[in-house]
Amino acid sequence: MKTQSTQATTSLAPLIIQARTMASSGLWRRFLERFKRFVVNLLTTTSAHGIGHVVQQGLHIIERIIWISCISIGVYGMVALSQRIWNRFQTSPTVISMDRNMYFWNTSFPSLTICSHRRIDEDKLAHYIRLRGFDEDDAEQFREFVVLLANVSYSSFLDLPMYKTFGIAGYEYMELLYNLSWSFEPQVNSGTATALSAQPTITELGLCLAVNSRIAVYNSYDYWQARRWERVYEPAPLVVHPLDGEVYGQLIKLESSYEVFFHGSMEVAEISKRQYSFQESYYTTVELLALEILTSRNARELSISQRQCRFTHEGETLMFSPVYSYNLCRIECRMKFAFKVCGCVPHFYRPIGKGNFRYRICDFEGLRCLGQHAGKCYNCNVA
Repeated sequence: MKTQSTQATTSLAPLIIQARTMASSGLWRRFLERFKRFVVNLLTTTSAHGIGHVVQQGLHIIERIIWISCISIGVYGMVALSQRIWNRFQTSPTVISMDRNMYFWNTSFPSLTICSHRRIDEDKLAHYIRLRGFDEDDAEQFREFVVLLANVSYSSFLDLPMYKTFGIAGYEYMELLYNLSWSFEPQVNSGTATALSAQPTITELGLCLAVNSRIAVYNSYDYWQARRWERVYEPAPLVVHPLDGEVYGQLIKLESSYEVFFHGSMEVAEISKRQYSFQESYYTTVELLALEILTSRNARELSISQRQCRFTHEGETLMFSPVYSYNLCRIECRMKFAFKVCGCVPHFYRPIGKGNFRYRICDFEGLRCLGQHAGKCYNCNVA
């Protein structure tokens, strides 16, 4: 009896397993049938155009293929168009429009940088020569050396004579020129109630004076010597309106001939831009037509790659300036090219950058090397 019971139990086990398999198979089949009916019902009743024809009963296979092809082409076009719109939003989401309301036409008063042709104070120079104890020949050569060095730029590097160095290294040139500089302080008047400020600044033409500039202080000798990198107080821009009548800026007490660069209040002078020469004791009138582009507040929320421009406070990419401007960027580009071709940079650039980064300052041989590549330096061909 025990043996028969064991055999019956053993033969019953495969039947139970087979029954469970059949039950699971039936459950899975019912699930697939219900899911199929759900999908067909969804595609039939959906508002998406054309999809209902794919599952419609009684259609020929060729008709289904045609509808599937049309839907596929539509989906591809939708994805391609969406990607194009997204890429356009990432690369050029901004537009430039003309403000038609004349009552809001407040334009920033232009700035100018004045570079006098007289850079050296003769009394200071004579005192320095006496301190150095130069003889008559050396004194004359040193006087010519300093005057040429104070007025030198890329266009005149080759005019420098190969004098002896007088024991002055290239990195000491700017300190020497600053200590011997002539105090150039013209009187600035304007036709508005706001006074125009003037402050010393260093340009690629040497020691100059900036009028109505908000960022010229970052290129001043005192700011460089103090190794400062923080933002300083920037006065509010002087704005004028077409209904204000005649608005002017007048410079008087100019005791020598000079060069003038016109630019915006958030820019600096740059040698590749147009400059104007004025003779001593001449009265000259210059009329300017101002065009100003203002950025809306919404553009500040866009990334730099989207708006393809930088605000003044976004100067983290520049190594020698705490603020950003287009001309400051070109100046650093010119520094990189100068170091690439001649292994040094001129003395009128900031000597020490962020993180104590620095380029070697050119001596006379380095300046003459830059003079041979002056054309490429103007265009700033780094590549």
